[in-house]
Amino acid sequence: MNLSFVKKQFAFIFLSLAILITACTKIITTDIGGGLIPPIDGVNTKEMYLDVNAKSQADTITRVTRNDIHILGYLNDPLFGNTTASINVQLKPASFPFVLPVKKDSIFVDSVVLVLNYKGAYGDTSKDLKLRVYKISNEDPAANLSADSAYTSNYFVPRLNELTENGAASTVSISKLGVADSTKVSKESIANQVRVRLSPSYGEELLFNYDSSNAYKNDSLFDSYIKGFQIVPEQTGNSLMRIALTSVSNSADTNTKLAIYFHYKDKDSANKMDTTVRIFKCNSLTSASTNYIVHQRSSEILNHLASPAQNADLVYVDANPGIYARISIPGIKLDTMTNKVIHRAELIMEQVPSDNIDSFFTAPNIILAPIDTVSGVMKRFAMPNDIQFSNGAVANLFTFGSYPYKTLDTLSGKLVWAYSFDMSRYIQGIITRGETAKYDFDLYAPSYGLLLYGPALTTFGQVGTAASPLNYMSSGRVRLGGGNNPVNQRKMRLHIVYSDIK
Repeated sequence: MNLSFVKKQFAFIFLSLAILITACTKIITTDIGGGLIPPIDGVNTKEMYLDVNAKSQADTITRVTRNDIHILGYLNDPLFGNTTASINVQLKPASFPFVLPVKKDSIFVDSVVLVLNYKGAYGDTSKDLKLRVYKISNEDPAANLSADSAYTSNYFVPRLNELTENGAASTVSISKLGVADSTKVSKESIANQVRVRLSPSYGEELLFNYDSSNAYKNDSLFDSYIKGFQIVPEQTGNSLMRIALTSVSNSADTNTKLAIYFHYKDKDSANKMDTTVRIFKCNSLTSASTNYIVHQRSSEILNHLASPAQNADLVYVDANPGIYARISIPGIKLDTMTNKVIHRAELIMEQVPSDNIDSFFTAPNIILAPIDTVSGVMKRFAMPNDIQFSNGAVANLFTFGSYPYKTLDTLSGKLVWAYSFDMSRYIQGIITRGETAKYDFDLYAPSYGLLLYGPALTTFGQVGTAASPLNYMSSGRVRLGGGNNPVNQRKMRLHIVYSDIK
């Protein structure tokens, strides 16, 4: 082999690579994504990090309509605390007057079952839940629910006596809810149904005490006699079930109901007995509902909220109704951000893991929104230039950064959730057009039909719908590194990749 020739070839290759590398200097160590830096020789690309102040704020509430997915169950989260979710709902005949096939003295009640349309669960579904059912009070004005109202998640509804069969809590094995089966009478599938047996005496009350001369004459009279049902979990299990009360996205999907099974003497045959069922459902126009959600926060959360420090090392966010974070970035101002082309500006945040229970409690989808308080009322609005609207809805939640992704936490060796919010155009607008930089930001996890103001605070864009919310209520939580976190990887920060304009 000619070693001299090899050395000359090696020297030529090395020199060529050196020229290629120095032609465009890029002073960053991370991949900032394709198309962010123009392929122009001589561009000197730099990066900077701006400090962030962040602190979680007290629990919020949300409004829930009967067409929204409700949650039901008990959650025991050592990090965020306990959550108890109950449902109040009116179930009614399909039409009025409601009549029975024969006279009351020919009817014999078999069973009464409250059926709930199961749509999935959040938490540890290997543990059983236990449910009890009560009458909603007809003695307290607070129990007079209106179909025209969307009640807040902290609205308390008084109740009367228990209806659960034998006064014993009904066990729900979530892992078995998807098993296909059918009822003997109606032959309908009972897959994805939560079935709670009620006292037969309540069936007798419904069939024998009321008729078309009183409760079953019309809708308003029905409401005055029968206020509805309250479904309450015991403090066992560790999950929140998603329950659809109405046909949210499928007109045939109307599993939530009260089923009254009975047999009766056939009026046309003296010795014949017929078996049937009568159904009361949640009417999408005339029934009311509430979803009562109570958080008992952990000592870690309570201590954080009570601290006067406005820049914490940890930040907590969980799906509404829940905790959110208030963020400020003091370094975003014109006197330090002049004459720059912004290739990428991203607010980076990573989960600080707790223990193995994190695997049961996934991170929520999150919105980062500037807030305006000039009018005296706090308004959250879309990130100027970075949030895009289409047909009245936010169209770019994925590229904006609302959905978490997995990354490696080098300190613990665990895969954790992380977020990267694109603020590139917002920062560029401050530099190029002198747009305002006075805003703080809210980091929060909304559920149904959130409306974000447009930048002018006069238009709206919707985030999520009843059929497809950004998060289901109280389903999703994450502990993030704050702006004062001592571990650099976990520290919340604004990362900017830019080029100077000379």
